[in-house]
Amino acid sequence: MNKTIVNNMISASILCLSISVSAADVDVGSREYKILLNTSSFTGNSSVRAYKVNNYWTVLKNVIENSSIERNTSGSLSLEKDRTVIFYDVEGSCDLFNADYIFRERIDNRNREVTLKYRSPDRFIATKKDMDGTKAGWKSKFEEDLAAPFISKYSFSTKQDIGNGKNLNKMDDAVGLYPGLEDENFDETLDIDKVGNLTINEYVYKNASVDLGALDSEFSLTLWYNESVSTTQPIVAEISFKYEETNEAFTNNVVTRAKNLFAAMQQDTALVIWNAQNSLTKTATVYQYDSSFCD
Repeated sequence: MNKTIVNNMISASILCLSISVSAADVDVGSREYKILLNTSSFTGNSSVRAYKVNNYWTVLKNVIENSSIERNTSGSLSLEKDRTVIFYDVEGSCDLFNADYIFRERIDNRNREVTLKYRSPDRFIATKKDMDGTKAGWKSKFEEDLAAPFISKYSFSTKQDIGNGKNLNKMDDAVGLYPGLEDENFDETLDIDKVGNLTINEYVYKNASVDLGALDSEFSLTLWYNESVSTTQPIVAEISFKYEETNEAFTNNVVTRAKNLFAAMQQDTALVIWNAQNSLTKTATVYQYDSSFCD
């Protein structure tokens, strides 16, 4: 074969390899499986709520250990986080949401933390977003979210702490925290407001896990309330489980058991009665809470 042709082929191969590596240069650090639950299953005051969460875990634990994947569980679902969540966007146009971004603030014991998240079903698009923060100690993660029945979406997010005096009322505030947003050419003079004028009271129950083999998977049951309307009726209920690993070293046994468990949580008759029918995701619930906000 002609030496020039061989050299050209080698160069082309190296170029293709370079493109492939750079296009997927962010590893999936975790995979989280999410199922929406019937909110009416968790009505009541805080003690009643905890009792019902424990009842759900008892049923789920039995399915895991005795019928679906027959693996050991440990712990139980107990209240781990009690905090406030606020989403911000441009009223009337929802510029961030329509560009597949979510910008939210969490307040826990007066400590403020903001997160910018980009979500896409296309992994290669998600990995190419500039998600760097500007505050000391900012942290990014890239994960795969799986919704029922088995819908995959990739999420690239960065969280960082902000001071109590930090304003979040202009697009410029979001861009100042996440300079990569400049690539989207948002109008930085626009106001950003609480989506739906909604302040969410979030309660997260954790400390339960399942042994999937090489990895344990942690469960979270999350309840959202608009406590200005009701302190006993959640607006969203969600169960999720997540496992983490560096360099995407997820074994076949782990991912297969996780998939089978996810299916069982949607199909087992003991659990189906807990599941929501045709409910919105947590984010969609916020954006549709006031249907006129994005119009």
